[in-house]
Amino acid sequence: IAVENVELSKCEYQIYFCKKSRLYTDRIHDTAIIKNNKIIEGPSFQYRDNKNDKCETNSVFTKGTPRFKKNIKGTVFSLLTGGGGNSNYWHWLFDVLPRLFILQNSQMKNCLIDYYFFPSLNKKFQTESLDILEISPQKRLSSKNIRHFSSDKIIITSHPYTLLNDPNLDSLNIPTWITDFLRKKFLNKLKKNENSKKNFPKKIYINRKDATIKLLRYIINENEVEKNLIKKGFTSLTLSDYSFADQVALFNNAESIVGLHGAGFANIIFCSPNTKILELRPDTAGDAIKNLAIKNNLSYDDISSKTKTLNYNNNYGDIEVNIDLLIKKLM
Repeated sequence: IAVENVELSKCEYQIYFCKKSRLYTDRIHDTAIIKNNKIIEGPSFQYRDNKNDKCETNSVFTKGTPRFKKNIKGTVFSLLTGGGGNSNYWHWLFDVLPRLFILQNSQMKNCLIDYYFFPSLNKKFQTESLDILEISPQKRLSSKNIRHFSSDKIIITSHPYTLLNDPNLDSLNIPTWITDFLRKKFLNKLKKNENSKKNFPKKIYINRKDATIKLLRYIINENEVEKNLIKKGFTSLTLSDYSFADQVALFNNAESIVGLHGAGFANIIFCSPNTKILELRPDTAGDAIKNLAIKNNLSYDDISSKTKTLNYNNNYGDIEVNIDLLIKKLM
């Protein structure tokens, strides 16, 4: 097992090169890198209470590896990151893709990667972003289809922003190198294609008509909110209706953005400086979006409301937006 340290913007990361090893994952909490029937501490992770617990708590010690093992020839670069990377836009951008840049900054940056092992490839933003990054579909593997495999070499990096082993705290402070990497990769591509020439609205309201957790996070009086925003010249849109490239262009061209606290706000990293951001949020939600906006030189404001119904997660809750305050904030 070889380990290399990489420093990016004063943040230190580890890259693990594991020869003749195997990987088993439950796709949510636990991933084990196994060599000679021993779990390798470091590249293996086992999330308990939102933290990476000790290696000996990994579920393979109690459940084994109850999946057929696939033998994969060559080198596999794993970008697994826990359940968040399976379908969540925010985690895909900030937890998964930045691992490519960590590897690119290693002494082994020119090593041949035969396959890239992703949490999932079911969402169109996943496949479309990988197309832009020019990662061949033939080299993409998904943990949805393969949960247990052996390989000549498995490469894994440490988490891009969980530096204090407290994701709830670390997610509030996304390192600047991550946003720089994503902007460079996707905005540069954008300028070379037709997406940047489309007539996108300057004022946008992000509705959550496509939300999978509508019952856990929603605006009670959204119809009224939407109606007043439209009167102010805003266009109401659903982000999942747009391709990944169009979302990048949409936010890059916007002058004012309003929306309920959610993963779609990850796109503000593509905004131009001084873009106005108004986040409608439960008062229990953290400052991840606020801090991201400030780091990207955006003009941030919010309307924080008490939740009507308590939920198990601070980011969730049904809120009623004060319309008078909303109109005042838009002036």
